[in-house]
Amino acid sequence: MSPTDSTLTLALPPDAGDEAGLRFVRSAPRHLVDRSAVTEVLITDWRRLGPDAFRLGAQWPRAHPFYAPVAGAWYDPLLAAESLRQASVLVGQTYYGAPADHHFTITELEFEIVPGAVLLGTRPAEMRLEAAATDVRRRRDTLTALTLEAELLRGGDFAGAGRLTLHASAPVGPAAREGGAYPPLPDPVPPEIVGRLDERDVVLGVPRSAAARRGLTWDLRIDPGHPVLFDHPTDEIPGMVLVEAARQAVQAACAPYRVLPVELRSAFHAPLDLATPCRISATRLPARDAGEDAAVRVTAWQSGRLAFDSLVVASLCG
Repeated sequence: MSPTDSTLTLALPPDAGDEAGLRFVRSAPRHLVDRSAVTEVLITDWRRLGPDAFRLGAQWPRAHPFYAPVAGAWYDPLLAAESLRQASVLVGQTYYGAPADHHFTITELEFEIVPGAVLLGTRPAEMRLEAAATDVRRRRDTLTALTLEAELLRGGDFAGAGRLTLHASAPVGPAAREGGAYPPLPDPVPPEIVGRLDERDVVLGVPRSAAARRGLTWDLRIDPGHPVLFDHPTDEIPGMVLVEAARQAVQAACAPYRVLPVELRSAFHAPLDLATPCRISATRLPARDAGEDAAVRVTAWQSGRLAFDSLVVASLCG
């Protein structure tokens, strides 16, 4: 299903009012979106429109410390992915009874954005998510999975759409490993190659193999001390780390051009263990003409197994 399928549009209730009645004055409680830091919460308001229909508000900061503007002109499109992730967790807990202590993992994620609708403005962007929950699954009356499909609107403009499948599972064992269990942190790729300013934000490491260094292959840098990607203790690599790895791999594949991801379709095939090295690979797909957006396939492998697969389409913007 395409995330821009017009069937996702939901009718507004008669008393919707301006901006469909949403408020952007405070953040949602952090536990409802699976965040530890209040500053990382994007969702500001939410309401139920029908049995499986919802409206949520999200505010995108103009200067997020990690999801920084792209080329000084656009909001980072990964804010759309993180908004969708937070919305899915909130809907799952608030309306389908997922316990707050459960572990939430992404198994599918796709989104696309309209570049002209995510340009930076003079104030934070107020985004509206018109969402529908599908494929809701339960075991013994406890939510185990749901899919959230949403259209993203900024004011009266269509800004994009997305779809995310979330799994919820009971916590098992300690929430985090001891520091000694992590693999050695590989040297980072030079930040400018992957569109970063600070090497601490680089998730692609220089591979140890000389043969691997000649291609678009990297070792994943697992830094559990990163304040955004590892916002709270976890026993597996968070899905948004892999999404960021895909974005950085696309940037490296398209260097020296700066890229704006406009479409991403990812499948998370298996959990990735924090203690086991992970390999990221990218393949740039052939373009039909010079002006066409770049399309790159990014994969993550661990212990010889394909764990993550993403197709990213990106506009070259300088």
